[in-house]
Amino acid sequence: MKLHVILFAILSIIIVSCKDTAVSTAQNEQPIKIIQSYRAIPADSSGIKFLNKTQESQNFNYLIYPFIYFGGGVSTGDINNDGLPDIYFTGQMGKNKLYLNKGNLSFQDITVSAGVEGLFNHWTTGTTMADVNNDGFLDIYVSVAGPGDLRKNLLYINNKNNTFTEQAQAYGIADEGHSIQSAFFDYDNDGDLDLYVGNYPPDGFSQNNAFFEQRMKNPSLETSDKLYRNDEGKFVDITEQAGVLNYGLTLGISISDFNNDGQMDIYVSNDFNSSDYLYINQGDGTYENELQKYTMHTSNFGMGTDAADINNDGLPDLVQLDMMGSNNEDQKANMSAMNTELFYDLVEKGLHHQYMKNTLQVNTGVYNFIEVGELAGISYTDWSWCPLLFDMQNNGHKDLFVTNGMRRDVNNNDYNALFRIQKAYGKVKPEEYVEWVKRMPSTPVPNFAFSNNGDLSFEKKKSDYGLSAEGFSNGASYADLDLDGDLDLVVNHLDMTSQIFENRVQNKIGSNFLRLKLNGKEDNKFGIGAKVIAYYNTEQQMVELQTTRGYESSVDPTIHFGIGSIKVLDSIEIYWPKGGVQTLRDIRANQVLEVEQEIQPRPNVNKSSVPRAMFTSTQPNLDPQFTHRENNFNDFDREVLLPHKMSQQGPALAVADVNNDGLDDFYIGGAKNLSGHLYLQNAQGNFNTHSENIWKTDQGYEDVSATFFDVDNDGDQDLYVASGGNEEAEGNRFYKDRLYLNDGKGNFKKSLEGLPKLYISTGPVRVADFDKDGDLDLFLGGRQTPGKYPLPVNSYLLRNDTEGSTVKFTDVSKELAPEFQTLGMVTDAVWADLNNDDLLDLILVGEWMTPKVYLQENDQFTDYTENFGLSDYVGWWNTVKLSDLDNDGDLDIIAGNLGLNYKYKASKQEPFKIYAEDFDDNGKLDIVLGYYSEGELYPLRGRQCSSQQIPSIKKKFPDYSSFSKASLTEVYTPAKLNEALTYSASTFANSVFLNESGKFTQKVLPRRAQTSSINDFVVKDFDKDGYLDLLIAGNLYGSEVETPRNDANFGLLLKGIGKGEFNALSASESGINILGEVKKIEEFKGIDDSEAYLVARNNLPLLVIKKL
Repeated sequence: MKLHVILFAILSIIIVSCKDTAVSTAQNEQPIKIIQSYRAIPADSSGIKFLNKTQESQNFNYLIYPFIYFGGGVSTGDINNDGLPDIYFTGQMGKNKLYLNKGNLSFQDITVSAGVEGLFNHWTTGTTMADVNNDGFLDIYVSVAGPGDLRKNLLYINNKNNTFTEQAQAYGIADEGHSIQSAFFDYDNDGDLDLYVGNYPPDGFSQNNAFFEQRMKNPSLETSDKLYRNDEGKFVDITEQAGVLNYGLTLGISISDFNNDGQMDIYVSNDFNSSDYLYINQGDGTYENELQKYTMHTSNFGMGTDAADINNDGLPDLVQLDMMGSNNEDQKANMSAMNTELFYDLVEKGLHHQYMKNTLQVNTGVYNFIEVGELAGISYTDWSWCPLLFDMQNNGHKDLFVTNGMRRDVNNNDYNALFRIQKAYGKVKPEEYVEWVKRMPSTPVPNFAFSNNGDLSFEKKKSDYGLSAEGFSNGASYADLDLDGDLDLVVNHLDMTSQIFENRVQNKIGSNFLRLKLNGKEDNKFGIGAKVIAYYNTEQQMVELQTTRGYESSVDPTIHFGIGSIKVLDSIEIYWPKGGVQTLRDIRANQVLEVEQEIQPRPNVNKSSVPRAMFTSTQPNLDPQFTHRENNFNDFDREVLLPHKMSQQGPALAVADVNNDGLDDFYIGGAKNLSGHLYLQNAQGNFNTHSENIWKTDQGYEDVSATFFDVDNDGDQDLYVASGGNEEAEGNRFYKDRLYLNDGKGNFKKSLEGLPKLYISTGPVRVADFDKDGDLDLFLGGRQTPGKYPLPVNSYLLRNDTEGSTVKFTDVSKELAPEFQTLGMVTDAVWADLNNDDLLDLILVGEWMTPKVYLQENDQFTDYTENFGLSDYVGWWNTVKLSDLDNDGDLDIIAGNLGLNYKYKASKQEPFKIYAEDFDDNGKLDIVLGYYSEGELYPLRGRQCSSQQIPSIKKKFPDYSSFSKASLTEVYTPAKLNEALTYSASTFANSVFLNESGKFTQKVLPRRAQTSSINDFVVKDFDKDGYLDLLIAGNLYGSEVETPRNDANFGLLLKGIGKGEFNALSASESGINILGEVKKIEEFKGIDDSEAYLVARNNLPLLVIKKL
C-alpha cells in the first residue's frame, strides 16, 4: 500500500455526531491509471492463508454425503474497534480462522489465541458477526451442519481483548439443525437483536414433488428453520408462534423491509423443489408467508440471496442465484431436460413456478416484484453460490458480484448416465464410491462481476474487473479493508487458498464516497436494521443496514454510498429501527461519518400532499360471477419442441351497448368446453348475464376474439366470435367462427348461413367498410395451423353482401388480397387510411412476422411493407395500434412484442431462428429453434428433448458432451435446414414506429416497458397535457417449461412527453397493478360516464380499471 493511500485513510475517518459539521478530504489530484478495478493480494503479502480443503475417502465422499462441496463462509467486521474490519472464515473439514486487520491490507492470524477455531469434528458453514450482547463489540455466530451428531451452532462472545468465549448454550441459540446461514435483526422492533437460523435438513436432498408438498404441509420443529426472540439477553425459540415453522432446504436468507412498513421481513431461499418463503412481518410478532403474492416465479435450485435497491427508487430488490450453465456447452452437458408434467405437478402442489436461472426481483412498491433477470442479463452464471449487491465502482449504482463453481461436475449428464447403468447392473459397490467420485469431471470456473448500468441492465465484466480467475468459490463478503473509500472483497474458496481483492477504484476521478458508522442507543449499538437514504442533485440512494448477505456470509456493519463526482450531498435521512428519523444536511464527500443516534419524531405525512394515483382497480359486480378457466391441454405432447402453448389465446372480450339503454354491456369468451357470457349493465352499474342458452350451446368452441358491429344496418350491435385454439385437428368444425344477430333488445340468435365455411384457428377480427358501400366488412387474421407450428395461415377479407334480413359475407380474399394466402401467424390488425387517399388500408402484425402494411389501391390490397421501411423487424408481435404520437399530423405505429426479459434473444446480427421440416422423414413436421451463443448458432433445446422429436439424434450424438459442442448445422445438416421453412426474428423489443414522411423508424419503448410481452394497449392522453400516453398490459404464461414464463407485466402507464418519447410511471404513481396474463383491454362507459376499462385475463376474473 502506497503512503498516500495510508494518509488518506487516516484523514478520512472523521468522527462526528449528528450535530457536528462533517469534515471532508480532498480527492487526489493525479489519479493512478488503473487497468483492473480489483487486484488479488498475494497470500504472502496479506497473511491470509486460510484453506477450506475437502478430503474424500472410501468412507466419506460426495456419493455418501452430497453436501461435501457446499463450502464455507466469511464474515467481516471490526472485532476490536480499531476502525479496521477484520475477517473470519469457516471451513468444513478443518479449523475456522480469524484474521486481525493490521492495516495496509496486512492481516494477522489470531485464531488460536482468540479461541474461535471451532470444535473438533464440527462441520461449520455460515458465519455472522453481530453484537449479540449489546456491549459495543462484535461477536461471532457460526452455523454448524455435517454428517455427525455434533451440530450445535456456536456463539463466540467478544471479551473485548481479542479473545472470545463460546456461549451459544448459555444464550439459548445452540441450534442443532443442519444450519447453513443465520441473521441477527430486530424482528419485533423492541430494540434488541433477534435471530433467524436457516437449516438444510439432509432428508430433502433430490426428493420429488410429493415429498416436499407433504413436508411443507406438515413441518416439524426438528427440521424447520428457527426464529429466536431476544428476551433481555436470553434467546427464546418462537418459531411456531411467530408463524415461521417450515420445511425447506435453506441456502440463503435476506432480511429487508420489502413492503416499506417499518417492519423487517425475511426471504428464505430454498434448494431443489422446496419452494422459497417470503415472510412478511405482520407487526404483531408474527409472519405470513406471502411468496406467491409478491413473486410470480423464483429460482428452482435457490442458492444465496441478497437484498438491495438496484434502481435507486428507495425500495429493496432481491437477487437469488441458481446453477444454470453460463454457455451453450455447459448447459447442454450438465443439465437434464425439465419434464413438462412434473413441472405442472410442482405448480399444482403449491410449490410455485420455479426455474433453473438466477432471478432478480425488482420491487414495485405495491406488494409485488417483477422478475427481470433476463432483461438485466444476469440469469446464467454457472453453479453459483454467493450474490453480493454493492457499489463496486463508487458511481452510485449497486453492482453484482457472484461466486461460482462446483468442485466436481456432479450434474454431468454423461457421467450420471454411466453411473446409473453400472449401478443398475451391480457394478458399483459402496467401497468403490471414492473411485467413481474421482472420475467425475472437475471444471474450475471464474466468478462473475456485473456492472449496474442504472436502467435495469447489467454489463458482464471480465478481465477489466480483475475477478475472472478460475476456481471454486463459495462465501464472500465486502468491506473497506484498507479504509481508502471503496469496498474490497473477501472470497472463501474450496480447495484453494482464500483471497482478498483490493478495490482500486478510489484512485480514479469521479469515485467519491460517503461511509456511515451508526452508533445506536439502547439495545442495538450498531443500528442494525436502520434505513439510510442519501439525496443529491435529483438522485437518491437507499441502503439498509443488514449484515447477513449472500451465502454463508456477513458484511461489515457500516453504510457505504458511492456518489461518483458529487462533492456535497444535500441531505441524509436515517430511519432508525424503532421508528425515529434523523436528518443530516450538506454532507461533504470522502469521509467516514460516525453518527450518534438522536431520535427525532418522524414527520407526519399530510395525505393531501401525496400525489393521488391516476387509476384504481376493482372487480366488476357480476351476477353470476365469472372467472375465465382455461381448459387443461398439453400442447407439448403433440409438438415436443413447441416454444409456447398455442391453446391459450383467450378470453375474447367485446364491449357495446347491445340493448340501446345508453349503458355499455360486454361479452366475455370462454375457453374450450366452457361457455362465454353476455353481461348487460343495469342502472346501478352492476352486470347480469343474458341469453345464456345460446352461449352454452356453443361451449365446444374456444373463443379467442370477439367484436360487436351492426351487421345488417338495423341500428343494433350484433356479435362476431372468432374460434381458435390448438386442441383439435386442422380443419375441425370447432374452428368455424360464429355470428350472432341482435334483435335490438340484447337478445341474440345465431346466424347459421351468414358466414362462409372457413375452418381456421382464427386470431383477430377487424371491422371496416373497406369497399365504401355503406355496410361493414371483415378482416379475419389466421392465427395458426393446429399441430403444425409455425406454418403460415391464410387470412381472409369477407365482404358484407347482406340484403335486408338475409345476412351474407363473401370471401373476396383471392380477388382483393391474394397475398393473404399463407400470410403468416397473424395476431392483430388495424384499419386506417395510412396514405391519406380516402381508402382504408390494413396494418397487421403476427408471430414470426414483421409489421406489415397493405395499401388499398386499384381494388386490391398491395404489400407496401418495404416501402414504409418495415421489412426488417421480424418479431413475435402481439398487438398493434395507430395514433399520432409525435403530433406531426400523421399516424404512427404502436406495437407490442415479446419484450426483452425473455430467455430468447434476437438482433439483426444474431437473430432467433426457427426451422420447420420433416427432418427425420417420418411424415411429421419437426420444429427446430436456433439461437446464437458466443457467435455460433446452436439448437435451443438439449439432446434429450431434441431426440424425443427426432430419435436419430441419439445415434448421431451418442453422448451429451458431443451434442453440447455441436452447432445447428452439425446436428441437422445444411441440406435439411435449407429445405426447411425458416423464420428469423430480429427484434423482440416493444416499440413504436414513428412515421417520418412515409417511412417508419423504430423507437424502442423504455426498458421498464420491456419486462414482458405486451398483448394490448390503450392509447389516450390520460393527463390532458397534449401528449398521448400508453396503458399497456400483457404477459405470456404458456412458455415451454425450460423457458421461464413472461410474467413481469403488471400493467404499466407510459406518460407521453412528446416526439414519441415516454416516461414510465411507478405503480404507486399510476395506480396500475394488474396481475395475470392479460389478453384484452376495452374501454366502457358506466352509469356515471366515468372513464373505465375492462381487462380480460386468461384463467382469472375480469378486472375494471377506473380513471380517478
